[in-house]
Amino acid sequence: MARCPENREWDAEYEEPIYLISNLSVLEDPCEWYKKRFFIETLFSDQKSRGFYLHKSHLSDPERLAQLMMAACLAYIWIIYLGNLSKQEGWDKIIHRTKRCDLSLFQMGLRLLDYFLNMDMEIPVTFNRVE
Repeated sequence: MARCPENREWDAEYEEPIYLISNLSVLEDPCEWYKKRFFIETLFSDQKSRGFYLHKSHLSDPERLAQLMMAACLAYIWIIYLGNLSKQEGWDKIIHRTKRCDLSLFQMGLRLLDYFLNMDMEIPVTFNRVE
């Protein structure tokens, strides 16, 4: 049985290991890719069921789907910016409970956008070009 090199044994809280099957030639690669999975799961769920609902577009043409994904990714970055801005400017206390925050930056950004729209406030839009 192959295990990730840095974890010779699995955590004691689990009865069984997770087996990774891969066509990668180096043992460390599948383990590293698997670790990254949890960082991108949030992006996928925000694009689908927790935010933009792209899975309901029913697009089948790959080019049109690619265009939608590009637009959604740009919008995602902007919504994350709004979520970060809500924390920096203290708007998080207006759009979410004050004792504990269990929302992602994406969810905070969506709530802030909704707040701005409902209050008829100017919506901050900032994209900086990196040179």
